[in-house]
Amino acid sequence: MAARINTLCLLNPPLFSLRYRASPLKLKPQLHFAQNPSRGALFCTCASIDSTPPNSEPFVLTTPLYYVNAPPHMGSAYTTIAADAIARFQRLLGKKVIFITGTDEHGEKIATAAMAQGSTPPDHCNLISKSYKTLWKNLDISYDKFIRTTDSKHEAIVKEFYSRVLANGDIYRADYDGLYCVNCEEYKDEKELLDNDCCPVHLKPCVSRKEDNYFFALSKYQKALEETLNKNPNFVQPSFRLNEVQSWIKSGLRDFSISRASVDWGIPVPDDKTQTIYVWFDALLGYISALCDDQEQPDLLKSVSSGWPASLHLIGKDILRFHAVYWPAMLMSAGLSLPKMVFGHGFLTKDGMKMGKSLGNTLEPNDLVNKFGTDAVRYFFLREVEFGNDGDYSEERFINIVNAHLANTIGTFNLALVTCNIQ
Repeated sequence: MAARINTLCLLNPPLFSLRYRASPLKLKPQLHFAQNPSRGALFCTCASIDSTPPNSEPFVLTTPLYYVNAPPHMGSAYTTIAADAIARFQRLLGKKVIFITGTDEHGEKIATAAMAQGSTPPDHCNLISKSYKTLWKNLDISYDKFIRTTDSKHEAIVKEFYSRVLANGDIYRADYDGLYCVNCEEYKDEKELLDNDCCPVHLKPCVSRKEDNYFFALSKYQKALEETLNKNPNFVQPSFRLNEVQSWIKSGLRDFSISRASVDWGIPVPDDKTQTIYVWFDALLGYISALCDDQEQPDLLKSVSSGWPASLHLIGKDILRFHAVYWPAMLMSAGLSLPKMVFGHGFLTKDGMKMGKSLGNTLEPNDLVNKFGTDAVRYFFLREVEFGNDGDYSEERFINIVNAHLANTIGTFNLALVTCNIQ
C-alpha cells in the first residue's frame, strides 16, 4: 500500500482536469494541470527521510545568473526547466540539493537598458529580477537560492575573491586596445569575427576601444587547465563541447581584462574607485556568494564550506568559454576547488536562429504558460529537445506533442490509475 501511495503522490489527481481550449488548429481535449498561484513549487518527498547520510556532500546545481538587460525569454526558461528536472531527480535519490539561480545585474549594457527605459539602474534591476522570480513561480521551479549580484553579500564576496587573486600575483594593470562587443561585454579576437567586425553571436559590429584596465593572468594557467581536462574529461559535457574547450586552450590563452574604466554601474575595484570589476569576474562569484547565509557576515571561505564545489553548472553553449576556461583559472588562482562538471546545452531556435534578447526574436514563456499550462510547457521542451543539442520550436508541433503525449497517452493512463485506485 505504501508503494502505491508514493506513486500516486507524483500524480496528485486533484491538480489536473480535462479541458477544451479554443484554437484555430482545432485542438483535441487537452490535459491541463490546474495552476494555483498561491502555492509554491511542489517537492516530491517519495525518498526515505533517512536516506541521506548525515555528512554527505550536497548536490549543488546552478543555472547561469541571467542578465537583466531585458525580461526573461524562453532560452532562459529552458535552462531553468532542465535544471529543475535534474534537481527534482536528485531529491528523489535522497540527496540534499542546493539549486541556485539568480540575476546578473551589473555592466554597461544594464545601464544603457535602464536609460533607454527612462529608469535608473537599481530600479531597472529590481523590476527585471522580479520578473524572473515571477516566471520561475509560473513554471513551478523549485530553486533553493536566488542570488542577485547587487546584493551586498555578493559584493563583499567578490572583493574578497579579487583580493586573494591579487595577492597571488595574478592581477596587473595595462592598456587594452581592441574590438569590443557590448552585448557580450567582451573584447574579441579579430579572427573570430564575421565580416565588418560583427560578433558571431549577436551579429552586430564590435566597436574599437582603448582602455587602461586591470588584467587577470589567464595565460599562466594554460598548462594547469590542459592537465585538468586530460585527467577529468567529464569536466565539460557533452563530449563535443569538451573538444571545443580543448581547442580554445591549445590555440593559446591570452590574459583578459577584469575591470572597466568607462563603466560606472558595477562593483568598484578594491583601492581604485576609478575602475569597476568586469561583469563576468563579478557574476561567476554568484555561485559561491549564493551559499552565504543571509544572516551571517559575508565570508568567502565560510560560503565555500557551505556547499562548494558545485556538482553541476548548467549553461547555454554561448557562455561555455567563461565557465570552462576563465572560471576554473580564477578558482585555481584563489586556491579554491573547481566545479565537478560544466554542461553546455544547445540553443533554442526560432526560424532557424538562436533566440535571444539582443537579437529581438524571443519567445515569451509567460505567454506559453498562460496559453497551454505549466506542465505542457515543461514537458515539451524536456521531451522534444535532445539534451545538449539545439532544438526548434513551432506552435503546431508543440500542440501535436502535447495532445499526443500529455492529453492522450499520459492523461489516459493517469485517469485509469486514479479510477482503479478509487475502486
